[in-house]
Amino acid sequence: MPKLSAEALKARITALQKQLTAAENNKAPAVRQVKALMKKLGVSMADLADPSAEKRVKGIKKPAQKVAVKYRGPNGNTWTGRGKTPTWMVDAEKAGKKREEYLIQTG
Repeated sequence: MPKLSAEALKARITALQKQLTAAENNKAPAVRQVKALMKKLGVSMADLADPSAEKRVKGIKKPAQKVAVKYRGPNGNTWTGRGKTPTWMVDAEKAGKKREEYLIQTG
């Protein structure tokens, strides 16, 4: 990088200070907008610092809970019993097997 003269450096500093001032002036409306949104949603600064606060904020869903495996197939295939029936279970039922045969015994 070529060396700049003192006047060029001062001009650059002045230009950067103007950019900084403009950026700070643009920040104020954004801060007002965020504060208004927080007020509307009932979010406080404490909520932002508390990771468990997400559960209390309206419209935010908590992560899905893990569901225990309910069925185990002959090849180690598993199924929770929720959602679309897996192919291995459909094939077993077509072959005359009963779903209860693959039920995992708990307790």
